[in-house]
Amino acid sequence: ISQGPSLCVFNKEDPQEVLASWLFCQYLLTNDVQIPYAQTEGYVPVTTKAQNSDVYKDYLSKGGSDNNFYYDIKIKATQLLIDNVENTFVTPVFNGSASLRNAAGQLIENVTKSVKRKEKVDDAYMKNLYKDIQSLYRLNMEGESGGSMNASGDLGPLPTGSVILLCSLALVWVLIGVYAVLQYKKRKNSR
Repeated sequence: ISQGPSLCVFNKEDPQEVLASWLFCQYLLTNDVQIPYAQTEGYVPVTTKAQNSDVYKDYLSKGGSDNNFYYDIKIKATQLLIDNVENTFVTPVFNGSASLRNAAGQLIENVTKSVKRKEKVDDAYMKNLYKDIQSLYRLNMEGESGGSMNASGDLGPLPTGSVILLCSLALVWVLIGVYAVLQYKKRKNSR
């Protein structure tokens, strides 16, 4: 699962702000941004222009020659994705997509570790692994309760530190409001 940020330009009252946002998005789609980002982060450039550029093809061709910049595994994974684009699909971002991606990564990591340790990876292993990952990443929130949730879906009381922080923030906002009202009255009385 590969997941990255989505970009959008909102319609605003100021057309110059909209234009500036659109121009910034266009800049992000240039080869000068796409290729270095792909090289450092392991993403495939989002434009075919960047994917087909001589600079990017040269980068991919040097996989493993210098594992500080041309990290072999990253380049092989990128090339595998590029070679199999027709076998992939794209979905819009949804609530919980990051948890799902992390859970999928954890599944792969756990199975890989178990295989390397020569543990038995069978149906029972996979069933327990799915159960553990569901609970860990709270993927079953609409179904059976898991993790620290109770049967009603309630996550339980907030930790004391969180309650103190939230109360402090509320108090600060109340004090800001009182200060603003006092300043307003002071200005009104001095006129």
